[in-house]
Amino acid sequence: MYVGNGSGIGRVREYLDYAENGGIALERSITVDPFEQFDSEFELEVCDFLRENGFEVDTQVGCSNFKIDLGIKQPETSDYVLAVECDGATYHSSRNARDRDRLRQQILESMGWTFYRIWSTDWFKNTAVEKERLLEAANKAVNGGNHHVVKNSNETAPEQEETVAQVFEEEVQEKHLEFPKYKQFDIYSVQDYTYNFQSLVHKILEVEAPLSEEWLLKRVAWMFGREKVTSVVQREYETRMYGCDRNGIIRRNGFLYLKDQNGFMLRVPGEYAEKREIKYISLEELAAGMLVIIEHNVTVDKAGMFKLLANELGFQRVADNILARFEGALELLDSFVEVDGNNITKKKF
Repeated sequence: MYVGNGSGIGRVREYLDYAENGGIALERSITVDPFEQFDSEFELEVCDFLRENGFEVDTQVGCSNFKIDLGIKQPETSDYVLAVECDGATYHSSRNARDRDRLRQQILESMGWTFYRIWSTDWFKNTAVEKERLLEAANKAVNGGNHHVVKNSNETAPEQEETVAQVFEEEVQEKHLEFPKYKQFDIYSVQDYTYNFQSLVHKILEVEAPLSEEWLLKRVAWMFGREKVTSVVQREYETRMYGCDRNGIIRRNGFLYLKDQNGFMLRVPGEYAEKREIKYISLEELAAGMLVIIEHNVTVDKAGMFKLLANELGFQRVADNILARFEGALELLDSFVEVDGNNITKKKF
């Protein structure tokens, strides 16, 4: 495995060594990261899962541009039997990244390395299935005693790799298009709000409904002469919103809806809109996002779906408050899906 030592002169020296001695030069350049660095939470989760199941795993094995994410070793030896790569969806956004990684993999496979690649989108959507596949590959590599045996996780021939990558990229892009960006109304652009507050709220809802009343109040507190939401702001807000249903505004469970609103859709953080706290996203919107994911799959792993949704909404993990919110949204889909333990399947009508 060809690995640079950090300096330009050192890399030239190692490259010349590789040109003259081939694999022998690469093997003596292999290093292991002693500081347990991970490129993502996804990679950390995969590493922890493998170790919890009894496998010896090193992180960032190799050197320079030829490092692999996770290396599984034969027990009590320094022999690596499987290289595990944890690629996120952003991997597909750059053809240069794909070409670079493909070249690296070809070089390492020529030395006998086995590669197993995991996609974060697959892992989060169908966690149980992906974990089972990974364990099968890891057990086969370790128990088979195949030191550096070449085999890809999806058994794709090298000449098919480009086609598979392109198809996967298109699928990911298509699924991401299902979730539009959240658009935030520019409240500061409105001049006349004092005498027609409900008209202003209606304009905001035309862009943002359903909208959390708590979040709205935080954004309009200045209109009531306050920097924060105080009891004075809340009382004045209630006064101005009296009879709002006559103006096509519905108040329900702390959220505002348009009276003639048809359907809901999950909206993910946009470039010009601040990320919403989970409590500021209505259950109907979260449920709509879940239904999109479920419709794209025969069976969905619930924990995986929750992680995927959390990531789409800009959260690093499924904290307790997020989990409770997701569970509440899932209950709204009771008529559309069947929940069996951790598996969710769309009902057939």
